[in-house]
Amino acid sequence: MLEKRMVRIGICDDEPVICSQLERVILEFQNCVTEKFSIDVFYTGEELIDQIRKGVAFDLLFLDIVLGAVNGVEVGRVIREEMEDHVTKIVYISSKDGYDRQLFDVQPLHFLPKPLDPEKVFKDISLALKTLNRENIVFPFKIGHETYKIPIKEVIYFESHGRRIKLVCAKESFQFIGGMDTVAASLSGHRFMRPHRSYLINYDHAKSIGNDAIIMSNGERIPVSRLRSKEVRSLQATFEGRMV
Repeated sequence: MLEKRMVRIGICDDEPVICSQLERVILEFQNCVTEKFSIDVFYTGEELIDQIRKGVAFDLLFLDIVLGAVNGVEVGRVIREEMEDHVTKIVYISSKDGYDRQLFDVQPLHFLPKPLDPEKVFKDISLALKTLNRENIVFPFKIGHETYKIPIKEVIYFESHGRRIKLVCAKESFQFIGGMDTVAASLSGHRFMRPHRSYLINYDHAKSIGNDAIIMSNGERIPVSRLRSKEVRSLQATFEGRMV
């Protein structure tokens, strides 16, 4: 019998009633899946950051935007920029109807409005689990007679130069022979988008998305062609779980 996978989930909200509600919903969801959950609760951003800097890593984090001295945006930036963690899935919680565009810098998985709807929490946990499972998948390619396998969560973007494809990761890059259409088709079920005919990007590494360019987690600027801008916005809305 296979051992159940442990998923570490963090909750950070300065309202104890919200933390308790989330914890109950998460434990209820756990009864419907094979994974086991480990749940940590924090009431301040400072407390959560302290644990993160000590090396505590989460698979999924429910994070209130308004937390007092250190807000949810700052916590997100510590995770993404200081710790260089682009794997933890962050679901922001807010009592406001809208949300600040600066939140896109921390690549949130989704946004949950208060009061919380348990069904929406269920959907976000399910989405996080699916995304985490997908990220264990590798992208295979050949250079000469050697076969390489790179986890897709580490891929920042692909760039084509004729029949040569450049695969860019945070610490290294590779070049192999292939076609961008073929690469895009192989990753169609994952969180990738094609803002330009010569580029295929990993949405989870997009720090900001503008009308004419996307800034990636490594600081590189990827162009958005006029013909593909509508498709980019549509995919962005889909990945964020909101209406266009």
